[in-house]
Amino acid sequence: MEKIKLYEYPPIFHSMQYFEEAEKLKQKLKNDEVILQKNECTTNKIIFNKNLQAYYILLIDGATMTSAVCETNNKYQKLGWFIWLQNFNIATTYSYKNDDELYTYWFDKYFDKYFNDEEINIPYYFEAVQNYKNNNLYACVCCLFPLIEYLEKQISHFDGKEIFHIKKFLDQSQVANIDGYKKYFEEFEKQLNTFLKENIYKISTEKDVEPDFICRNRILHGIFTRNISKTDCLKLFCIVRSMDSFKGWLNCFDAVKKISELITELSKDLKGNRDEEN
Repeated sequence: MEKIKLYEYPPIFHSMQYFEEAEKLKQKLKNDEVILQKNECTTNKIIFNKNLQAYYILLIDGATMTSAVCETNNKYQKLGWFIWLQNFNIATTYSYKNDDELYTYWFDKYFDKYFNDEEINIPYYFEAVQNYKNNNLYACVCCLFPLIEYLEKQISHFDGKEIFHIKKFLDQSQVANIDGYKKYFEEFEKQLNTFLKENIYKISTEKDVEPDFICRNRILHGIFTRNISKTDCLKLFCIVRSMDSFKGWLNCFDAVKKISELITELSKDLKGNRDEEN
């Protein structure tokens, strides 16, 4: 009977290699499923799950290396752009008056690349994308604000006192260098919470000057006094993209933890079977 082989990948020197190896491993896992259906011995189950665990760890490592927790991203956040990419560089000859105009030009030009609706599977995201493309900007904003609240509830308490997903999924994780990951994600959570409090959930009354960042409170209470722009929408898309990425990383950690527990149980079964044979 055919046996599943443990996947071994070469040394990795840059972030994209993690995703390239993850894609190779994903294809191997599909082939391994066929083998497992034909030969469901415990050893095959263990090796299959070890390969599956390695797949999620590759995604975690790749995401950690390419995402937004770094000092340079603070400059974007001060301008109202929560950009999830660590090495975010714009190479263009486009003549712009300020950074808002440049980022709007860039994200609008490459909208499908950064905000692909096939990659983000959450309620009403498709409607937000279609409204943006059809220039229905008010409807787009009205889709995006609830998405941000939905994702906020998925990833944290938001009050900054307890990061319950971090505690639930990471404290007992079997992933190597877990303390380093926890520090990374806690910093991401801190930056995200600060950004949401200072922008999305900022309180603004009718007597206040219209803030530069589109204000949820003013939209909901009908006191918004300027036209909604593509810049407003793209800033919200960046937040949704960042939060969805964060949620995805936590799901990967959750998967690693559950697979680790399954491997432990399978290993006990394998040992018990061998003891019985002896």
